[in-house]
Amino acid sequence: MAPRVILDTNVFLNVINREAPHYGSSKELLDLIDAGEVKAVVSVITIAEMSTGFYLAGDERGRREFLLHLLSSENYDVTAMDVGVADSAGRIRAETGLRLPDSIIVASGLRERVDLIVTHDEGFREASRYLKSTASEEMVSGLLSDQ
Repeated sequence: MAPRVILDTNVFLNVINREAPHYGSSKELLDLIDAGEVKAVVSVITIAEMSTGFYLAGDERGRREFLLHLLSSENYDVTAMDVGVADSAGRIRAETGLRLPDSIIVASGLRERVDLIVTHDEGFREASRYLKSTASEEMVSGLLSDQ
């Protein structure tokens, strides 16, 4: 069975902006998701953060393509914000000091029962008692070694 992960916004940003050093592994991870090797959850926080960038850049086409890809793919699930996620995120923020948007991503992953969060933000390690984090490089190398 394919692993189920929640993606931090920076995985998408690495690919869109071709940001070193994580561009290659982030792109490879997104390709593995598209191929069905990994199932991905995306928080509405990530949608908001990505949409902000597209709006600031005046890239309406990029924004539409991004959203259409997420919403039309069977390998992505977009998780909504509700009272339970908000309350859980508040607890996570209070107990770990993690920024609120990141706490919402962790809480969303918990609700969706994901295996890991894939991120390049070391701050997520503060919430490891709730949800383990890994970088795209580690995720991709682990998947490829299992094949």
